[in-house]
Amino acid sequence: MSVPTASSRFLAAALATATLVGAAALARAEETPASPATSETPPAPATPSASDSSAPQEGAPAIAIPDVPAAATATPMRRRDSTLAAPTPAEAATPVLTPPVSQKPPLPLAVEGENADYAYGAFQRGWYLTALALATPRAEQGDSAAQTLLGVLYETGHGLPRDARKAASWYDLAVSSGNKQAAGRLGLLYLNGIGVPEDRKKAGDLFEIAAEADIAAAIYNLAGLYQTGEGRPFDPEKARDLLERAADLGDIDARFQLAQFYLDGPADLRDERRAAFWMGRAARQGHVGAQVRYAILRFNGRGVDPDEQEAASWFEQAAKSGNPVAMNRLARVYAYGRGRPRDIEKAAGWHLAARASGISDLELDGILSGLEPAQRTKAEDFAKAYAPALPEAAEDPSETTP
Repeated sequence: MSVPTASSRFLAAALATATLVGAAALARAEETPASPATSETPPAPATPSASDSSAPQEGAPAIAIPDVPAAATATPMRRRDSTLAAPTPAEAATPVLTPPVSQKPPLPLAVEGENADYAYGAFQRGWYLTALALATPRAEQGDSAAQTLLGVLYETGHGLPRDARKAASWYDLAVSSGNKQAAGRLGLLYLNGIGVPEDRKKAGDLFEIAAEADIAAAIYNLAGLYQTGEGRPFDPEKARDLLERAADLGDIDARFQLAQFYLDGPADLRDERRAAFWMGRAARQGHVGAQVRYAILRFNGRGVDPDEQEAASWFEQAAKSGNPVAMNRLARVYAYGRGRPRDIEKAAGWHLAARASGISDLELDGILSGLEPAQRTKAEDFAKAYAPALPEAAEDPSETTP
């Protein structure tokens, strides 16, 4: 019986490390191809040309919504530990634009029919001690599915104390019996040095095994190894192809990372139309970082038809999810009346909410300083719905972060 694996990731480098530089005057793209958003087939790669498709059109109006600088997202996918490890302090302090680690159980299996696996059924229902009791004798008799389940129980600490070494041991036995799903989970342990010595090459070998079963998480992490040159030769094209494969399987992080790759990766592999295609799909799946970048692409007409109202809706969705970068972009939308009716109080309110998370914007700080007391009060009341702890009014606006 096959055992799907949880998605434990290389995640994108934090977009929120970018520095806003006032009112960046980015213009609409020189060409705006038809939107790929209504098609399920990604557009064909663009043919490279001497002109940069993102170059401003002569005489085009300046806009008020800056893109996230490429330098903030051009770094390779970073590793995230498996379910055993807590984020590092730096990761824990990083605001918002990294997608959250999945909280779903790592084995969401359908249990039905005459061949129902009662150990997995118990696991799914949260009866972990029952799952342990049912799986243990089978695992000791060489059942690879039961061995994998014991590995998950030890890895996640469900029903018994967490024990990385025992988890790795059970996964290793399952892999020896040909279980490709266990290979994906064991690969994560080797990738992060949890319960076993850190070994990127071994991790890559195990991800290769799991990839044979079309396990999207393993394909995604294998792409990360090729992108960083750790455990696999540095090969951006191979990384892109693997990301395409994982994205086709519906992996939300792969779709976002692939879109980032087409926007900010090697110059000869960039393609804004394909970036917009995959960014839009990740956004629709609920990836908050993708919602922010897709909104920017939509607003600026990069790789997709410009639509300021739709862009504003994506900014709002991400802002209401607690993303301060989206809050500031939405504040600009209201401040300039682009995609939403002009509303200085809402602009100030969203900016105050963003500042409460440590993300500021010099131009929006200027708007705050020009508010009448009554307007400031209304803006603060609005912001409290999204950020109860607001900064003091006297805070120095020159001390800004992206």
